[in-house]
Amino acid sequence: MLLMTDLEIVALLVVIGLPIAGVFSIPIALILTHHRRKMEELRQRREGKIAEEIRAEFTAVRAEIQALRDTTMQYDLSFDSALQHLERRMAHLEQSAFRPAQEPSQIIEMNRR
Repeated sequence: MLLMTDLEIVALLVVIGLPIAGVFSIPIALILTHHRRKMEELRQRREGKIAEEIRAEFTAVRAEIQALRDTTMQYDLSFDSALQHLERRMAHLEQSAFRPAQEPSQIIEMNRR
């Protein structure tokens, strides 16, 4: 009967197990590498898509800001022209109020001009 010691069993497992583990470790390493590569590709695609979406959002926000600037500029110009019109009317009224009393014929003549 053949009896083996613990050390011989371990040595036999190492001698037989290493080549077997080597044979199976290569495909396992290839599978893991392939999986990591695919996950990295997916992550980069997702980040690229997000980056494009963010770029599109920034473009839309810039367009909205430009439209808002144009609108405020139009309101500002309109307000300025209305204010100038009121200032001219007030100046005219003030000049009329401080002039010496005129005869009605002179007032009618001024209105005709």
